[in-house]
Amino acid sequence: MSIFRKQALDALNTPEQLDQPMQLLRPGQWALLFGLMSFGGYIVIWSIFGRLPIRIQGNGVLTTPNTIHLIQSEISGRIKSMPFDIGTCIKKGETLALIDPVDLKLEQKKAEDQLAQLINDDRGEEIYAQKRFKLLERELKRVTQYARSGAISADDFDRREQKTRNLEAQIFAEDNRRNQGIKQQQLTLFKIKEKISQMAAVKALHNGCIVGRQVQTGQYIQPATILFELNVIEGNDDLISLGFFAAKDGKRLKLGQPVRVTPTTTKQQRHGGIQGVITEISPLPISQAALKLRLGNEATVNSINPNNAPLIEVTTSLKLSKNTLSGYDWGGGSGPDLLLTPGTNTNISVVVEQRPPISYVIPLLRDLSGIY
Repeated sequence: MSIFRKQALDALNTPEQLDQPMQLLRPGQWALLFGLMSFGGYIVIWSIFGRLPIRIQGNGVLTTPNTIHLIQSEISGRIKSMPFDIGTCIKKGETLALIDPVDLKLEQKKAEDQLAQLINDDRGEEIYAQKRFKLLERELKRVTQYARSGAISADDFDRREQKTRNLEAQIFAEDNRRNQGIKQQQLTLFKIKEKISQMAAVKALHNGCIVGRQVQTGQYIQPATILFELNVIEGNDDLISLGFFAAKDGKRLKLGQPVRVTPTTTKQQRHGGIQGVITEISPLPISQAALKLRLGNEATVNSINPNNAPLIEVTTSLKLSKNTLSGYDWGGGSGPDLLLTPGTNTNISVVVEQRPPISYVIPLLRDLSGIY
């Protein structure tokens, strides 16, 4: 007895049913499948050609260009002269101090002695090598006559000739190696001299007036020692932003990078931030004491650097706009209805890199697969 109905078995055995295609997916399901495949393809293309911004965050404060800048030494040494006193107004490019770089001069003397030794060794080695080569060359000429007369075998002559050629190649290689060492030492010496030339004279980077002097002539100083406090005069009252970032991020910061400056009195999620550009980066980390002198307000210093960590100082210009109450460009929006004033604390975001999304996935796949 069959468990299936007779009508069902007859319909299944009808030859016409065998010619009909089997429907795996309904039309609506095909549309869904096509949509999923398109979305997957878009994700793959975006992960390869798209870019995700990498940002670093810092704290800052709004100020005017007519502000205090700290003049620091980039090298150690003894101060030879400081021709300007407090109250003197100077121009950009004027020499504020001359430093006798004692340590760099010792380094220069050591490099010069090493260079002289390399040159002397090169001359001695070259003379000795030429003597050896000439001796073998004379010997080769002598045995050439014996080879022609049959006094020595051709194999013996070939062996002597090959020995001479090998020595010639060895002399050439050793000469190149010594010359390379001399050139490398000359480059090292050039860099030391260039460093002395550039850093021994401390020059003003801005027009301004000296309002503080921290050292005296004859004093021995270390790198990053504060020499002067300069009240900078740039000729306009537009606000700028001083930003402070962790010293470990200093190498990632570059002039011209776009920044977003958000005053702490506004909400970034609602108003965004003021658009700006990095215009100046301090070459050395700034200490807590220097930061206090720079800002002149201990409460502001503590809010910017609560952990007393070394920071890199960055100066950024702010983009102006006539369409906002504040007078600055908030990325296309109207921004908050407030007037910005010097001394306002800020949060600063800098885009330091653009990475494709797939670059985040590859390390994970390597960890999962074990293939490197």
